[in-house]
Amino acid sequence: MITKDGNSIYLDNNLWTSVSNELPNAADVLDDASDNGSDNFAQDVSDEYAILSTSATRYVLTELHPNPLNIFKLWQAFLENVNPLTKIIHAPTVQQQILDAMSDLPKVSREVEALMFAIYCISLVSMQAEEVEKSLGESKKALLSKCRRGAQLAFKNASLLRTSSSVVLQAFMLYLLCMRSFSDPHTIWTLCGIAVRIAQRIGIHHDGSAHGLSVFETEMRRRIWFQLMIIDATSAQFCGVESTPLPATIDVQPPMNANDSDLDPRMTEPACEKPGATEMMFVLARSAFGKWLLRLSNQVEGSNTGPWAFLSSSSMPLKDKDKTIDELETHMEDRFLRHCDKSIPLHMATTLMARSAIYYTRLMAHHPRQYQDPNTHISQAEKNFIFENSLKMIKYADYAQNNPLVRKFSWHMVNHMPWDAIIFMLSEMRHRTESEEKSEVWRLIGNVYSGHLKTINKNGQTPLHLAIQNLIVKAWRTYVEECNLNHRTPTPCPTIVAPLLANVAGVSSLQQEDENPPTTERARPQDHPSNDYSSSQLGLETENFGFLLGNSPQDWNEWDNLLSNVQGSFTDDATYLS
Repeated sequence: MITKDGNSIYLDNNLWTSVSNELPNAADVLDDASDNGSDNFAQDVSDEYAILSTSATRYVLTELHPNPLNIFKLWQAFLENVNPLTKIIHAPTVQQQILDAMSDLPKVSREVEALMFAIYCISLVSMQAEEVEKSLGESKKALLSKCRRGAQLAFKNASLLRTSSSVVLQAFMLYLLCMRSFSDPHTIWTLCGIAVRIAQRIGIHHDGSAHGLSVFETEMRRRIWFQLMIIDATSAQFCGVESTPLPATIDVQPPMNANDSDLDPRMTEPACEKPGATEMMFVLARSAFGKWLLRLSNQVEGSNTGPWAFLSSSSMPLKDKDKTIDELETHMEDRFLRHCDKSIPLHMATTLMARSAIYYTRLMAHHPRQYQDPNTHISQAEKNFIFENSLKMIKYADYAQNNPLVRKFSWHMVNHMPWDAIIFMLSEMRHRTESEEKSEVWRLIGNVYSGHLKTINKNGQTPLHLAIQNLIVKAWRTYVEECNLNHRTPTPCPTIVAPLLANVAGVSSLQQEDENPPTTERARPQDHPSNDYSSSQLGLETENFGFLLGNSPQDWNEWDNLLSNVQGSFTDDATYLS
């Protein structure tokens, strides 16, 4: 229980016990957004208030809608960037509703209008700023601000807290996904609890086939429930808590492996499931992985502290863990990956997610934290195995962020960082001997973490971010000192390292560097032309962050406390399925 000035926050970990000495002001990280100087604070408060309030009169929102051409462009962006990864709406049905609404906006229903504004918002979030300005003729910031205001009032018109409409729930879920780019995790987690309660009131937590609902409605409710569980699990992990246990009475069946074109509101018989690739590939692959994870965590004794805990549990021998991971890989390969055409963006995104998840499970099974004795010697072969899996994960993360084929999905992927892989590789780098390998690692970490910073800098940093940035600086200093000692030229200073060095030296700040990327000259500050930075110059004394460059189980306990307060690499795939 963290307390400060009469306020308290509960976390399912001993975060502050572990980092209080290293981060003496860390408690400020849990303050309200108003304390971090965020320009978005007033807007966030407005979001929360407007969404949860109701009005006796209906607000007229016609002026807040984009023009008809831009409405259609935003709908196309939604179909390309968002819908393939969420699949909570039936695109043909919603498209007709939008076309009908565009012809007479003042008469659109409150439910459909809420869905339209939610689609505008998440579509804008999924687009690059320059893309928005070029395609829509307005700045992303201005257009998103107007659409957010429209969404707030639309939810108010639809009486969100009293709604019994699955369309309003779909809109609210899309808006929660959109909020990740401008609101804090605690707000999203709290609002997600409202979404779960709405779903339970509507009865979406029970399969419609047992209650006389149509085939079409039953299928759409299944899609909604499964995606809602993913959002709930993800938002909980952002806040350092476990997802709320679900009642044993939940009996929702998985969605079908079928395209939207196979479904029709008038259908009387279930669609025939397809054996190969469909539009549901990404969603179903995540669900398959989540079900495997939940099944194993329930089978292993002593793994009730989270869905990943069984991988470090001593009650399952390492060879058995490897065997069950091999079985998972075979299942994913047979059901999904062998059907993937990597020239198709959704198929490539599915491949990235599935393979990264498998590498992550192998990393967790072999991780140093599995050993109870802090003095346990870990063989070099075992370290090499962990390092190789970590390297593969970071390569996939780099590909996901920077390859044009899947860039349209970066709004989703940027929220999932391979933290364990990054930490292990930075810690292990001092033991590696291949200079080319080290150069590649620095390039990859620089790319991946720089992309992540562009998002988190908007909303403030967690203790984990502060600790990792210190680790990056220490690891870079160690690397440069080693190169100097062996008369080798270090790889050019990564973009991410330069502002961190400048920030420690009091030259600049991460936010300034994010807004004004460093030039070649700034990447190598004039004060230190040789890149030979000492501990005193960096402000990183030996006694501070002592665990940062260790890889013993005891060292990893410290990192685990930081990791548990933010989203895990693939936590959203660990769906809590009944």
